[in-house]
Amino acid sequence: MTNIAQHLPKESLTVAAIFAHYKKVGDSEQARGYLGASIIGHSCERYLWFTFRFCCKPEFSGRMYRLFDTGNLAEARFVKDLRAIGCTVHEADPDTGQQFAVSSLGGHFSGHMDGCALGVPEAPKTWHVTEYKTHSAKSFAKLKKEGVEKSKPQHYAQMQAYLFLTGMTRALYLAVNKDTEELHAERIRYDELYAECIMEKAERIIKATTPPERISQREDWYECSYCDAHAICWGNQGVALPIPAISCRQCCHATPTMDGGAKWVCEKHQRGLSPTDQSKACEDHLTLPGLLSFAEVNSYDHDSKGNDYLEFVNSDGKKWQHGSADGAFSTVELATLPVSSLTNTSVRAAKGLFGATAAGYCADDILHRYPHEDSEIVWQGRASQLTEAWRDIFGEDLTTLTPIAKCDATEYRAAEYTGSRVAVFYPFTKEAEIIKGKE
Repeated sequence: MTNIAQHLPKESLTVAAIFAHYKKVGDSEQARGYLGASIIGHSCERYLWFTFRFCCKPEFSGRMYRLFDTGNLAEARFVKDLRAIGCTVHEADPDTGQQFAVSSLGGHFSGHMDGCALGVPEAPKTWHVTEYKTHSAKSFAKLKKEGVEKSKPQHYAQMQAYLFLTGMTRALYLAVNKDTEELHAERIRYDELYAECIMEKAERIIKATTPPERISQREDWYECSYCDAHAICWGNQGVALPIPAISCRQCCHATPTMDGGAKWVCEKHQRGLSPTDQSKACEDHLTLPGLLSFAEVNSYDHDSKGNDYLEFVNSDGKKWQHGSADGAFSTVELATLPVSSLTNTSVRAAKGLFGATAAGYCADDILHRYPHEDSEIVWQGRASQLTEAWRDIFGEDLTTLTPIAKCDATEYRAAEYTGSRVAVFYPFTKEAEIIKGKE
């Protein structure tokens, strides 16, 4: 008999579609605009700083997003269980109908409690912060053996932060073994000294303008190997600034204020920065030097037009500039180009020719207006020979011409000149070409 199992897909289309849905929804969620109490117990302050500055983003599969949702669904059952044994439970703020929100440090440190309960059998007259968690069998066994503080330090720190911010003195940690439905309850006593240390830690991270020290000098250290911030932390992944998206939070001009509402201000333009503003970094964006671990700041200056820039020096002694000044690499370029391009003579020459200030932004894709059937490539070669080739073909000095349109895309930069002429530079291959539109 033929075994059809070998011809079936390893994962059904239905399962794949469900996980794809969770992936799409999960990835679309905006990053938290605050440092969360749920992660303040993380062992690496450097990681927390990168997270707060939007320099890294965790990558989860659809299956993992669904697993997180399983934990959320379990909360309602925990509440039902506690009420069934006579506890008074508040799982939402009566004023908002949402989870209890607590915050400090101008709103930049915040968290959302699962709830609070009165009537816990071990201490029925004491209000408890409630925290509900689901565990695998292995994690649950460790929890029972070692307790929350040792086996789940982030959960412990989270509850201590909630106790500090609410004024309550006890927390109830209620956990379930997802494999067996076994329950574990543990009452947590408020530790004032520990909680104050947690709050001091949060303040250090929020106010710091440079990333804290690494927890290890080895990037293959087990806590570093799979860290979401590995690329930006160690700075050896090729791209100069490996961040998920450019934000004002990575700029020298932006500062978190302590006057409430988790607000940020731009010292350069003297105005507040809304969450939307922060996701649309302006042309004056000046990357915090600490994010570029492969180089050190040599100087800070302004050009003749008042545009500021930083001069960096790499470990090999080569210098390059970053900022809005002519010839300096913009933040968009740093997030696009490999480190080697920052000191490459061909790349620097092309920037001078094109006046490029923002690789990756392309308001008008010039090459789409010059398809093969309506144009021809009149020259191809090394980028360093582009100026000479242009002079030989058109009898003009390319460096003195003003483009009528520019396009600075990730893969190429193009400048269009009168007479349907286009100069194109490819930063990754260091090649260039001249295109002429057909009459």
